Amino acid sequence: MTTWLDREGAPFAQEVWDRIDAVARSAADEVRAGRRLLEVVGPLGFGARAGVAEDLPLGEEPEGAHVHVPRVRPLPVIHRTFALGARALEADAACGEPLVLSEASEAARQIARAEDRIVFEGLPRAGVSGLLGHEGAVELPAGDWSDPARVADDLLGALAKLDEAGRHGPYALAVSPGRFYQLLRPYPGTALTPHQQLQPAFAGGIVKAPAIQDGAVIVMRTPSGPRILVGQELAAAYDGREGIFHQISLVESVTLMPGVPGSVAVLRGR
Repeated sequence: MTTWLDREGAPFAQEVWDRIDAVARSAADEVRAGRRLLEVVGPLGFGARAGVAEDLPLGEEPEGAHVHVPRVRPLPVIHRTFALGARALEADAACGEPLVLSEASEAARQIARAEDRIVFEGLPRAGVSGLLGHEGAVELPAGDWSDPARVADDLLGALAKLDEAGRHGPYALAVSPGRFYQLLRPYPGTALTPHQQLQPAFAGGIVKAPAIQDGAVIVMRTPSGPRILVGQELAAAYDGREGIFHQISLVESVTLMPGVPGSVAVLRGR
């Protein structure tokens, strides 16, 4: 059966597609931090163009009727094309020469970076806000984490603020790379690190997130917290042949569905 992936038009077997999919998804998982931080819902399928949440009241009309509309988030499609040599495929099929899929891996990493940028920073021109701009987020400064004691003070202080707002967890934490490694610096004279100390407070995990430039994001890891919605899971589609190269696109669609206001805390560095 023909699908939008157009794999039926490719002159190579399903086994090659399976290898491309496996390599691409493995490479994407190396990069993705948002999916380790948040609950993932879906996939809904390629045809899904928006994420729909609960109905919100708009108020009462002059006739006395009440009007409600669903909360809707666009599901952006992310894709990246790479070339796969026809001669390399022939050598793989004819004599078992290893098929090198490094271009597929790098294309998948680029898509994963774009996904995390949408999750954390949003896509303002499409009306999608990210975790760093989450409605009602608790905003705090991130101090100098070269002092391990300051790490705990900042993060536990943020949890206290979320508790005060009635957002009691469980929590998960995403940290910019430079600050993540500071979590691993032991307290003077001990083998204890802030990472070890803080793990019980973050039942949802502590994640290194390159999409955060400097700082940290704490989220409620509950059904009322923010979630990632996947339309199309990462897959490879056949675009045709140009000369001695097959053109293949990696495609996915993903968006951030917001949680209740105040279900996120943002610690900003410089």
